[in-house]
Amino acid sequence: MMTLYRLVHLIETHSNELASCLLNRVRSSEATADYYLVADEDLKDRVYEIYRHLGDWLITRDEFDLEQRYEKIGARRASQNVPFSQVAWAIVLTKDNLWEFLKLHSEMDRPV
Repeated sequence: MMTLYRLVHLIETHSNELASCLLNRVRSSEATADYYLVADEDLKDRVYEIYRHLGDWLITRDEFDLEQRYEKIGARRASQNVPFSQVAWAIVLTKDNLWEFLKLHSEMDRPV
């Protein structure tokens, strides 16, 4: 089984690919229809930042940092008139996107 370090490194190394794939998922989902109000670069950059610096977030950030990060994202999407339900669904798509990537690119032989 892949170690946590290797999983994080795999995610960080492929962060651009992951962000592009998520952008496609959000754009094609009926549950995130109002995301057309968000520029591709804005959405992709926010997700890329999370994937690219995952190790840093896991090691050095606390709950307050995460809360601040997601409050900023939520406020930004609210100012762009994206309903909260769609923001929440985009977060679910982010998780699903990552899980699908890991299933394809890792040798997981037991639950992580």
